[in-house]
Amino acid sequence: MKHLNKIKVYVYSRTVPTLGFVDKEGAMHACAQAGSSAFSGLKNYPGSMENRYLSVEEKSAIVMVEDFCKRSDCEFEVIDVAGCGFLTKMKLKTKGLTNFPAITFKEKVIHGVPTEETLRKIIE
Repeated sequence: MKHLNKIKVYVYSRTVPTLGFVDKEGAMHACAQAGSSAFSGLKNYPGSMENRYLSVEEKSAIVMVEDFCKRSDCEFEVIDVAGCGFLTKMKLKTKGLTNFPAITFKEKVIHGVPTEETLRKIIE
């Protein structure tokens, strides 16, 4: 059954800074001392998000919605809030979209990685 509205998955991608350290204080900072573990929760999202990264939770939400939509004959859209303008971000905030990932269908909102049952309820 086709729905007129799409399920929307809101994520907030990040970039990983690649600047080198030039002073002793910068090299002694906690982030520098963490090594690669500072970014262990980030995964590369292949596609049009060049040099942008998503958390494991955001990637899992996308995969869950994509799988659900394939089985349920629904459409979905991924929206990277990091690329949105200030006014759009403010509108999303007023709708309660402050934590990511967030999944919406019409006026219904789910935060976090959804279950199949939760997705079924949201489109009913």
